[in-house]
Amino acid sequence: MSSPAPVPHERSHGRPTGFSGLVASRLAFSELQFQQLEQMIRSTPWAWILAAMAGLLCYLEYADGADGARVRAWFVVYCLIVAVRMGIWLAWALRPALRANLPAMVLPIMATNQLMAFSLGVLCVLLRSDGPAQAEAILHITMVTVSLGGAIRLSTMGRAPIVYVALILAPLVLRDVWFGGSYHLALALIVSLIGIYTLLSSRELSSALHEIQAQRRRNAELVIALSAENERTNAARRTAEEAVAARMRFFASANHDLRQPLNAMSLLAQTVHNVSTERHVKEMSEQLVACADGMTDVVDDLLDITRADAGSLSPQWSVFAIDELLADCCRPHQAVAVAKGLRFEIAAGHVAVRSDRALLARVVTNLLANAIRYTREGHVRIASRIADGRLLLCIEDTGVGIAAEHLSQVFDEFFQVDNPARDRRLGYGLGLATVKRLSELLDLRVAARSVLGQGSVFELQLPLADASADANASERADDAGRASTSSTPPALAMRILVVDDDQRSLQALCGLLSSWGMDVRSASDVQGALGVLQTGFRPQTLVVDLRLGPQVSGIQAIEDLRSALDDAELPALIVTGDVGGDYLDAARAAGLPVIVKPVRPSHLRAFLGHVQALGR
Repeated sequence: MSSPAPVPHERSHGRPTGFSGLVASRLAFSELQFQQLEQMIRSTPWAWILAAMAGLLCYLEYADGADGARVRAWFVVYCLIVAVRMGIWLAWALRPALRANLPAMVLPIMATNQLMAFSLGVLCVLLRSDGPAQAEAILHITMVTVSLGGAIRLSTMGRAPIVYVALILAPLVLRDVWFGGSYHLALALIVSLIGIYTLLSSRELSSALHEIQAQRRRNAELVIALSAENERTNAARRTAEEAVAARMRFFASANHDLRQPLNAMSLLAQTVHNVSTERHVKEMSEQLVACADGMTDVVDDLLDITRADAGSLSPQWSVFAIDELLADCCRPHQAVAVAKGLRFEIAAGHVAVRSDRALLARVVTNLLANAIRYTREGHVRIASRIADGRLLLCIEDTGVGIAAEHLSQVFDEFFQVDNPARDRRLGYGLGLATVKRLSELLDLRVAARSVLGQGSVFELQLPLADASADANASERADDAGRASTSSTPPALAMRILVVDDDQRSLQALCGLLSSWGMDVRSASDVQGALGVLQTGFRPQTLVVDLRLGPQVSGIQAIEDLRSALDDAELPALIVTGDVGGDYLDAARAAGLPVIVKPVRPSHLRAFLGHVQALGR
């Protein structure tokens, strides 16, 4: 039986020292062999007490016979071997240094085991005369039992089991053959078969133990590999999260920085359009407003896609009437459609739905803009109906249509049908990508159907609100309708205080309001605004930027101005270039209306009209 190949130790057994260490190194003991060696040492008391009892049985059976003197001498030596082994165990149990240095125990343990086997074999040689049948049976049983137990304990020790069994059973078999006769020959055959079986069993046990040890090692290596892979995965996840966070910070910063000049440009262009009487100037200012609106849409789409992908866009669920939302969304697009010679139709019933009003408006607006952009003649129609417990909203056009092979790509970023030259007048290919992201976020289940050359239909499925919410939405819609039909007070009656730290936006917004006939005062910070109030100017409303410099909130500025005017109900509007963040959340939590830059004149007019309707 060959020695097992060495395997890496899973724990330290101390540095091999002295002759015993040299023996351990030569034997190339594996982790499993050291474990079995330690087990042999731990089991020394009961195992060697049993061995001593076996020797005592043999002694009692043959001490009074013809070979009594030799047997008595043998028993004394045998007891000394047992005592030496017990002393080794006692030293190992009492001395921590020995317990920590297993290689030093290899030689004494292996030597005493083989020495005991040799002494039992010597006993067979010393018994030269044939004893009674009972004594012979006890002798053979004792020898076979001790050899079987020792072979099992030494199973992983290379050739040690073979030597151990041979030292005990070989002299016994030779003795039986020497005596001859059917009885002893039968015993010799039985002992030989048992010895072979013992060695085969020892080898099988050794293979099984080595396989278990190898499996444990593979499992340990697998655990280490899995831990390393898990660590790499976690590191990759952290890197990805950091990259997403960095991208969000970049887009947030770029979004704010882009919106400020866009806001100023849009407001200046609208102001020029309002005050100029020259036709070509009006046309040019309209084009500037359209360019600013287009750039704003691109910024909004990019930010919405990024926030949706990063999981930082959270819907603000509410219940509202779908016809009210569609009226707001369709108002600016209806004029564009009519200017292109298209029929624009709205066929939506008064039904309450539950969704995020702002995000749903963004989806509808993008779909309408896309339909109008790609329709040269015919109509654009938006309609709703209830199907399968949800509201089905359809945006239909008679435009250029989409080929079947391109229909699955229309929701991809920057993909545009029939625009190979990347004509920016046809958009940037982000509108439908934004629709897809926001639809997934709002569970709108967007779908598209199209026939090339005949037009397209985009469908949205919205969750319906319950009956009580529907009634509340109806009341709000009626209130809004009454407000919209009320007469508008004279423009000069509106006094407005504007506070914005961006001078270009401040001048542009003041210019636009002045072109509408408003009485406007402005300031770039809270102190300046308080100074305006000290001159006796009493505004009817405040328009304040959300961030007035580092760590300065427009919300606090509004509170300070209201306190200075002793008017806690003074209407105020927040304008901001941010579309997220703690300040914006705080503004909405405070109940302040928010308009995101670039400020659309229609939104600003709606707010001022609402203030005038309140009789301020």
